[in-house]
Amino acid sequence: MRKHYLLWMIFLFSVHQLNAQTYCVPTAGASSQANYLKNAIFSDQGALYYTATAYQAYVDNSSSQIVTSYPGGTVNVHLDFAGSGIKSYVWIDWNNDGDFDDFYENPLAPSSYSVVDDQFFVPPTQAAGIYRIRVQSGTSFPNPVNPCGPNNYGNFVDFNLKIDASPTCFVPSTLTSSNITNNSAMISWSAPATAPGSYEYYYTSSTTIPDASTPISGTSNTISAPISGLLPFTIYYYYVRSVCSTSNKSAWSLRGIFKTKCDAKTSMFEDFENAVTGPNNADCWDRIILGSGYQNIASSSGVNSSKGMYQSANGAANTAIAVLPIFSNVNAGTHWLRFKAKVSSAAGVLDIGYVTNDTDASSFVNIQSVNISNTVFDGFEYSVVIPNTVPANARLAIRHGGVPSVNIYWDNVYWEPKPTCFTPTNIVLSNVTSATANIAWTAPAPAPAMGYDIYYSTNNTAPTSSTVPNITGITANPYTIPGLNPATTYYIWIRSRCSASDQSMWSNIASVLTLCAPVSTLSENFDSYNTGLLTNAPCWGRIVTGVASVNINGTGALSGTRHILQRSISAADISIAVLPELTNINAGTHSLKLNAYCSVNTGKLEVGYMTNPTDASSFTLIQQLDITNTSYTPTTGTSEYTVAIPNTVPAGARLAIRDTYATSGNALYYWDNVSWAPTQTMNVQDNVVKSRPSIYPNPFTDVITIADSKNIQSVMIHDASGKLITEIRNPEHTISLKDLSSGLYLVKMIMKDGTSQTVKAIKK
Repeated sequence: MRKHYLLWMIFLFSVHQLNAQTYCVPTAGASSQANYLKNAIFSDQGALYYTATAYQAYVDNSSSQIVTSYPGGTVNVHLDFAGSGIKSYVWIDWNNDGDFDDFYENPLAPSSYSVVDDQFFVPPTQAAGIYRIRVQSGTSFPNPVNPCGPNNYGNFVDFNLKIDASPTCFVPSTLTSSNITNNSAMISWSAPATAPGSYEYYYTSSTTIPDASTPISGTSNTISAPISGLLPFTIYYYYVRSVCSTSNKSAWSLRGIFKTKCDAKTSMFEDFENAVTGPNNADCWDRIILGSGYQNIASSSGVNSSKGMYQSANGAANTAIAVLPIFSNVNAGTHWLRFKAKVSSAAGVLDIGYVTNDTDASSFVNIQSVNISNTVFDGFEYSVVIPNTVPANARLAIRHGGVPSVNIYWDNVYWEPKPTCFTPTNIVLSNVTSATANIAWTAPAPAPAMGYDIYYSTNNTAPTSSTVPNITGITANPYTIPGLNPATTYYIWIRSRCSASDQSMWSNIASVLTLCAPVSTLSENFDSYNTGLLTNAPCWGRIVTGVASVNINGTGALSGTRHILQRSISAADISIAVLPELTNINAGTHSLKLNAYCSVNTGKLEVGYMTNPTDASSFTLIQQLDITNTSYTPTTGTSEYTVAIPNTVPAGARLAIRDTYATSGNALYYWDNVSWAPTQTMNVQDNVVKSRPSIYPNPFTDVITIADSKNIQSVMIHDASGKLITEIRNPEHTISLKDLSSGLYLVKMIMKDGTSQTVKAIKK
């Protein structure tokens, strides 16, 4: 804003309105059409309103969009631009010479904001007439800026400014609205410096601007007026003008805007799918923001990554409050508010309460604070019973109070009758063994007459009202869930059983991983676990010192998609993978088998056992493996290593695979398909089934077909001397053996029931 009254007195002579002036048609938009003037309002003793929904390089509104002022008047300017980082210029041809390069013809300081609220002053000596206004927008301008262009990153819009003689009846200002209901509102305004005898007002749901002949809606002798008979959930525009005498009235004021409330509801479900993303709330909702509190409807914040509400606040001074629609039965005492919510990381708190003034955060009254620690929506739902002590005119509200400062997301909000049977809360699982887990909970009030039902599954799909519980009608709290499998993740829900036909909703999901139990056999390829630490595989352990590692890796596995990467990088590094506990570790009848390779052909891995699976010093070496291959070689079998475990291993010890920098160096070790099984021997004297048609063709060229592969656990290919060539686990119906040389082979098929069958096969 610039004031140059004295300079104007010196440099500007009065001019009279000239005939229609010709102006340059500016050029714009060669490089970008993302930046343009969306909305403009110029106002003083009358106003112009401009709206655009799409880019146009140049828009000439000079004949239809005119703002009125007077010598020495003040014109208020509001500009709203599409795009970001917008700069803008406002030009006025004060001397009507067809250009904008004279003194004070750029009366507003250049703005670099996407929204501009400013004002300029009409020179006191300005002659009556019509003067061209030009608005120029963009993100980049030449130097010097040219109001004729080129403007490659924005656009131009022209308007007109009409200068009349100084009025004798001035326009009211500062229009406000309050006490808004679904069918009424109070409008108010500020009187001009010279107050008139009365005021006239006009309101409408249309954007059409009134003129001097528009029929008024009412009159007022004060600076406010109540209006009624409005439609619910409707935007209204209202205007006020001064009445100084019957024949002397001001222009209409700058318009005010309000939206009526919705009609009261008796029930609600809101998933925000029909709401516009951004800070504006869904239909019939309102919001209250304090400080830097934040509340937004976002496209990926809801259930199943749909639309949902996102709130954040940092400290109590930065509150965000979502105000729910008006409920006619808010204080009936018969309903509850139910919703889903989650946090992004650390736990947060939502306050469920009400406001008695939907624009005043201090009117919030808390009913219940809900602690939210889950980071997913699935399996979690929250409910708050609304008491009959809530004032009848109150509106329910959900507040993020800023403490703690976390992001909270919520969706699927219900206002509905509360159930007759309530859900247990605060589910706690403890005292977990390999076969059992204790479950405890907070009983609802009133407690259910017929106890509780429990449902558990290895699948996290939530049960429904028709799901059959695993356990029914228990009364003990806590309760021990029996019959679980070891090393298994279980998802658990509980509900109240108030009668045979009346059960509560299932509780929020809880989960538990049962402990490991010693096993007698083992076959592990790591494909069912997430990449990362080896301990992602249940019952396995790891010990690392220094910068050593032993991780589940997702690249280059022998079978499937996962294998182990083990490494020691510098002196004193030790990396140990600890196998699950085995019941028969010292039977002397079993071997540990794995496929492995090293990044160098001089690799060394150590296989041994540990008497303390958390103490690296308890490792005892059984056998050192020389890893000379630098890739998996399933065809030749040279990447397979077998270690027979002697009966001298202490009972209760754990097998382990160790990589130390001192022995193994700074090399990468990969291994996969680990098995613990009876030690296998094979020679040509073994019982060979010569004629069974279990594989075909025989003789074969490159591929053999197994007649009943679904019952086979593995296929072992031996040469005629009994040497193991390769092993194929979980074979497909056909097996490629194209890398074998011509000759006689023994094909041993180990069945899933533990039996085996050996067939002599000839490759042509």
